[in-house]
Amino acid sequence: MMQQPRINLGVLLRRQIVPVALAMGVGIVVLLGQFITNATLDNIVAALVGWGAIVAAFALLLGLANLIVFHTKRIAARDKQMPYSILILAAALVVFLLVLPSGGTGPAGQWVMRYIYQPLEASFLALLVFFIATAVYRALRVRTWEMALFALSAVVVLIGSAPFMQVLSPLFPAAREWVVNVPALAGGRGILLGVALGIIATGLRLLTGIDRPYSE
Repeated sequence: MMQQPRINLGVLLRRQIVPVALAMGVGIVVLLGQFITNATLDNIVAALVGWGAIVAAFALLLGLANLIVFHTKRIAARDKQMPYSILILAAALVVFLLVLPSGGTGPAGQWVMRYIYQPLEASFLALLVFFIATAVYRALRVRTWEMALFALSAVVVLIGSAPFMQVLSPLFPAAREWVVNVPALAGGRGILLGVALGIIATGLRLLTGIDRPYSE
């Protein structure tokens, strides 16, 4: 006869029951704090939210440590991507040394954000335009009546957005306003409702212990 595997009660408590009970309890308390006005409950919720922020900060530090370890191993292995790893680590070290004395809101941090981060972000967004143009070209290839309707709406919005159309004909600007404010707005609200329902369903699955990502 096959021997049944023995269940270690301590391991089961540590990996399954305690994390699930803790997550469910914290989630229910924070959720109740959104619907019930009570000074004690508000203090508990504020403390739990503050602890969550501290945990998130340590998670960012762990992510930074993982980044350093990954690129250090790549440099040690003399990978072909080694120059990029050296650049990333050097940039991280320089920014850390500049921002650490005055904090993220100090003059050094503001200088890094204004003259380094924001220009890089603008450059990436400028490159993103070409990818968006390629995606629009692929999306506007008419194969079905739904795609034809989509292409017609896109053309109406593009033409109606041109400044000179206000002078040539008010018809296209008016059509653009209708497309943006009626069908596009209705579709956007429908998508947001779907996202909200998905978030509620995911939250309920986490609160009831059906999904247990924190116990794996």
